[in-house]
Amino acid sequence: MLKQRIATALVLATVGLAALFYLPPVTFAIAAALLLAGAGGWEAARLAGLDGPVARLAVALALLSACLALYLLLPAEHTRTVLAIAACLWLVNAAWLARPALAREGGRPAIAVKLIVVAIMMPAAWLSLAWLQASSPWLVVMLLILIAAADTSAYFTGRRLGGPKLAPSISPGKTWSGAIGGLTGAMLLTAVSAWLLPDNPFHPLTGALLGLALGAISIVGDLFVSLLKRQRGIKDTSNLLPGHGGILDRFDSLTAALPFFALAVMLWGH
Repeated sequence: MLKQRIATALVLATVGLAALFYLPPVTFAIAAALLLAGAGGWEAARLAGLDGPVARLAVALALLSACLALYLLLPAEHTRTVLAIAACLWLVNAAWLARPALAREGGRPAIAVKLIVVAIMMPAAWLSLAWLQASSPWLVVMLLILIAAADTSAYFTGRRLGGPKLAPSISPGKTWSGAIGGLTGAMLLTAVSAWLLPDNPFHPLTGALLGLALGAISIVGDLFVSLLKRQRGIKDTSNLLPGHGGILDRFDSLTAALPFFALAVMLWGH
């Protein structure tokens, strides 16, 4: 399993970086839409409670259509508004996940509510990714470093220190020590990225604060998908990525962080 995970990760990294730096923006946007809205939409429909392939395909096609509509019809000056709406939705998700009553209630929103969340979440993540790549591929690399630092630091810190559970009713394996370690790793690596990587508008101190904020948001994305999987009684969103599960298993944290990072780049004047 470990060899399979490593092999898949190497392929993803190679293909992803090649796409980031060598595909023109339109081609990259199409590929990203197929990945996030197409494959991700299929998985999200399953998480929302839709069992039939026709219903899941309909959701995936609807999300692809939403991406196409954003690309063709959204004026550039309104991109920030769409991303701000998505960011607010993620903050609402964070407040909902933090409720003490969630464990008692089971936190089971209706299928329609889940689909509304997905309908905003996935196209907004795609729009953020496409905009960032068109602005500079190095911006996407910076965000990927942030997410990888948060995930890796959280895993090793939590495994080493253990301690109280972060969200035992949602993801029993996550601990507060892991979360703090993840945020610390995200702060440090984002500060270094802000110092070393080209085409980013951030001072290292700003990068550290950005790492803290987006590290926290990435945890929300992880917990949100974990909750939906727990409700559905499944371990992975799909088996598309050997050793990793599905698109949403691998990119749950990234999906949450993307609109916030794109907004930060816009506000800092890229």
